[in-house]
Amino acid sequence: MTRLNVGDKCPQFCVKNKDGKEIKSSDFIGKKPFVLFFFPNNIGYYCKSEVCEFRDAYEKFCEYGVEVIGASPNSVESHNRFAEKHKIPFNLVVDEGRKLAKLFGVDGFLITDRVTFIIDINGMIVLSHSALLKSTQHIEESLKLVETLKAN
Repeated sequence: MTRLNVGDKCPQFCVKNKDGKEIKSSDFIGKKPFVLFFFPNNIGYYCKSEVCEFRDAYEKFCEYGVEVIGASPNSVESHNRFAEKHKIPFNLVVDEGRKLAKLFGVDGFLITDRVTFIIDINGMIVLSHSALLKSTQHIEESLKLVETLKAN
């Protein structure tokens, strides 16, 4: 499947978070914008860096009224351990079988692609950013856009 881009509608989804609670696209669409970032797994330097950089910027996203969700194919237990160890305040969701990644077109050959989407309150994708080895760019680009959205 082709990766979703700016102007595409967010697909309906339902996944479990690190606590085993269901998280659905309908929890946000019509209520608040959200960031959905995909990362390959809970191990590795770039994955940890990206998730922790979103953690460090989480309060800023909250100030703009934007929720943050991280998605990887790791298990509930793995996400829970990772979130505890790194004090992650936002939802990490289990992308079982990389079904969510497939919906968004970011299911790479061997791993999930490192792609960040921002979905506005109407369910439209307003950012699609990919940078495999530049995790900081995901946060910078996301914050720039949510600042612009808030200003408008």
